[in-house]
Amino acid sequence: MTVTSLERPTEELAHLAWCILVAVGLARQQGKVHSTLQTHMFIMQWLLTAQKRKLFPITLAQDIIWLQEQGKCYGLSARLYSKVEYIWLASSGELAQQSTLFRFTYMIDTLRTMGWKDVLLSTKEWEAGLMPAGNTSAIYTPKDKLHQVFSENGDLLMPMDLRLTGDISGIPALLAQCNLHAEHRSDEGECAVLRLLPDNGVCTDSGLS
Repeated sequence: MTVTSLERPTEELAHLAWCILVAVGLARQQGKVHSTLQTHMFIMQWLLTAQKRKLFPITLAQDIIWLQEQGKCYGLSARLYSKVEYIWLASSGELAQQSTLFRFTYMIDTLRTMGWKDVLLSTKEWEAGLMPAGNTSAIYTPKDKLHQVFSENGDLLMPMDLRLTGDISGIPALLAQCNLHAEHRSDEGECAVLRLLPDNGVCTDSGLS
């Protein structure tokens, strides 16, 4: 599963995620899972069992394998439970009902699990401009603006610019999946500039394909 493949939410994918969340919930109630590490190991074992017993349609094989690979490659940093929760929210349509801040956070979290760097810049650093090294996939957010542009309820009150470097071809699909509205501004050197818009703002083509 890549950023691009997130544009294909299905009932089957939602069912897979829901089954995992329920299994973890029951394991917690039964006292079998307490810590983050135990949750990670439980999900990995659950996926292996589901794979061996062929509990789900072949169409979900790539998704199960992807989750397993994430768990093996990144360990606890893969945040499997959060990833599964995101898949459930996105596939079931529940994500669209969350606040803009919640959806933005999920977008950042998803990028981080795929190896992206999440960089917060102070006002001074943002205004000084950024000269990224190489083709590192990273998203840069003006840290001091976060408290200004989001309300206490998580609504985006005004547009906020973001800078991105590296391979950004999958960003439009991820934005659509998170139900976030954005437009592509003029690039700044090696950085692509994305303007995040309020939900009631005009959503234009991101132009990042």
